[in-house]
Amino acid sequence: MTLVIGSFDGEVGLAIECGDELRNVIVPELQDAYPGLEVRVHREEGSQSDTVTRSLTLRLSPEIYPLRTIDTFVDEPERELADPIGGLLTAVRTGQSGRIECSIRLRIARASTRQVRRHRKIIARLEQGFHAEDWRRRYARLSCDHRPSRRWMGWLLGRLTRTAASRRSEWPLKEAEGLFACQLVVECRAPADAAQIAGNRVLEMAAAFGRFSTDECRFITCRDLPQRTQRVFKSFHSLRTRRPPRFILSAKEIATLWHPPVVSADSVSRVSKSIFKELEPPLRLASKKGSGGLTLLGRLKFRRERQQFGISADDLRRHLLAIGKTGSGKSTFLQHVIIQQMQQGRGVIVIDPHGQLIEDVLDHIPRRRTNDVILFDAADRRHLVPFNPMQGPPGSDPTLIADTVLTAFKKVFGFDEATAPRLLHIFRHCLLTLVGRPDTTLMSVQRLLVDASYRKAMIADIRNAAVREFWLTEFNRWNERDRTLYIASLQNKLGAFTSNERLQAILCSTEVGINLRQVLNESQILLCNLSKGTMGHDASTLLGSLLLSSLQLAAMSRADVPESERPDASVIVDEFHSFLSEGNSTMADALAESRKYRTSYILATQMLDQLDEATLAGVLGNCGSLLSMTVGPRDAETLVSLLGQGLTPTDLIQIPKYHGYIRLLTNGTPHTFSMTTLPPPSRIQRRADIVRRVSRQRFGQSLTNVA
Repeated sequence: MTLVIGSFDGEVGLAIECGDELRNVIVPELQDAYPGLEVRVHREEGSQSDTVTRSLTLRLSPEIYPLRTIDTFVDEPERELADPIGGLLTAVRTGQSGRIECSIRLRIARASTRQVRRHRKIIARLEQGFHAEDWRRRYARLSCDHRPSRRWMGWLLGRLTRTAASRRSEWPLKEAEGLFACQLVVECRAPADAAQIAGNRVLEMAAAFGRFSTDECRFITCRDLPQRTQRVFKSFHSLRTRRPPRFILSAKEIATLWHPPVVSADSVSRVSKSIFKELEPPLRLASKKGSGGLTLLGRLKFRRERQQFGISADDLRRHLLAIGKTGSGKSTFLQHVIIQQMQQGRGVIVIDPHGQLIEDVLDHIPRRRTNDVILFDAADRRHLVPFNPMQGPPGSDPTLIADTVLTAFKKVFGFDEATAPRLLHIFRHCLLTLVGRPDTTLMSVQRLLVDASYRKAMIADIRNAAVREFWLTEFNRWNERDRTLYIASLQNKLGAFTSNERLQAILCSTEVGINLRQVLNESQILLCNLSKGTMGHDASTLLGSLLLSSLQLAAMSRADVPESERPDASVIVDEFHSFLSEGNSTMADALAESRKYRTSYILATQMLDQLDEATLAGVLGNCGSLLSMTVGPRDAETLVSLLGQGLTPTDLIQIPKYHGYIRLLTNGTPHTFSMTTLPPPSRIQRRADIVRRVSRQRFGQSLTNVA
């Protein structure tokens, strides 16, 4: 085989020319020795007719002595390795246009028995010693020469000096075991008008091998010989083999001349480097042929392994977090997960703040599940689906319902107990008064604040003594001016939403709309298109926050059903940070408690920096599986400690599109490895229109019919 150091399309790197049978042996050995090494099959194209090639043959003289090996290239003061391969890579570097191509080709083959025998004889004679040091040098040079006449003179010199006084050299000799017959050629291919440049580049590459020379041996070329000897040598060599002369190298010497850089090659520009470090997967991973309930997540990306892998239903109940910048392939990953959940007959709730994910999923809904779909499209003016967050699941605590609504509005208002205590105090008591009552919506809050007769009727039915005391004592104690001032801020905030016709139709309707408990129990499909571009940022955030909070209540209300009888449901939330307020523990609580209620969360976000510290800790601590695609520098610092396996922040920053590192739970045990997402699924035509029409007929209502 031939080991190559060369320029390839403007980059410099290493290559091996060998047959397929050798490649299957060499490549795994290299990847084991250099983890993360990327190997690509390259088919060399034929040279163009208008190019010239200049080459130069090098050989080692005398080959009986060893070259400088890798362990001698260490700077003594700092004890740092100065990798000699960097100099060879620099020598073959060319312009970015790729018009000129330089290469160093080291062809190696196993040394023949005759070569090894001759090598041992020379070693034995040198170990006997010589009367003069000059005789030893002359004998080594003549005996290792490729010309028979010079070799015969060396044999004669050894015979004549056999009885001389012994004076052994202290210079080490090359071992006679593990030897290879090698041919070394440097060449440059260039356009015809750059022939002189090609000749100079060949000389520069030959000079780069001077770093491997010692006092006893060095690389020489035919130009180092006298002119007459050159002609004789070339003529003799051409008649015999028509190949460059061979010389002997040991395995360690070959590894010094050709090896992937063992230290950073950043000092050499345009070095071809792998930007994606491949990590070995665990021995046993669930695949498509595994147990039921398996959700395929992608394909392995490790050497030649490309089989699909997935996550079991039990491991998915410990939730999955996907992080990646826009354009990294995160939506494609989520799309595959959603489609598989629907095909398996599970309950599916998708909350999408952009809308594109929902549009992509609609065409892949199985025909048998058409009637299970509730399309909650907030941008659909003609057929809106009602959702009243004031009406919780049957038997739920009114205080919890009020807290979920209040938490959602905190996110939109940007308030907390420290900045707006009175506003939140009044709003909380309004919600506690209205929650659980028939025919009450968020519109009722405004009426409760300004309509004295309505407020009196509501107070009469209050069972919570603390809430009753607020209205009868604290609220009535304020004079009219102060009361107007106190409630004005709350009215302004609520009015921005209740005056929106779409939100009125969704949040302020008493019609039967989305029943989240029914969605979970009957394994329905709820697709929530909360496009910010269509309905606005604040409205989308409010609806998403209300849905997530109410969903947690609906899941917890299934405590009256034995765990084994609770159907599994998956909640997929894209850009979930949009629906969480600072200090809001709703998501962390949902992740911690929902496993027993058979609710699995698949969360996606672009940046962890968008989460406050408490929420981030809760999400990272409760998500058993973690997928990292391309992330920013600050997120990379956080994720490397979670993924492990020697990954660095740079590895996470430069992940290619549709690639990622995943920490996957397998039977409760986490494993980190590299992967690629599955290709985008093929679209089934005309399914979206059918699903949309059926959902409108069953769950939608016209905006003109909303009072």
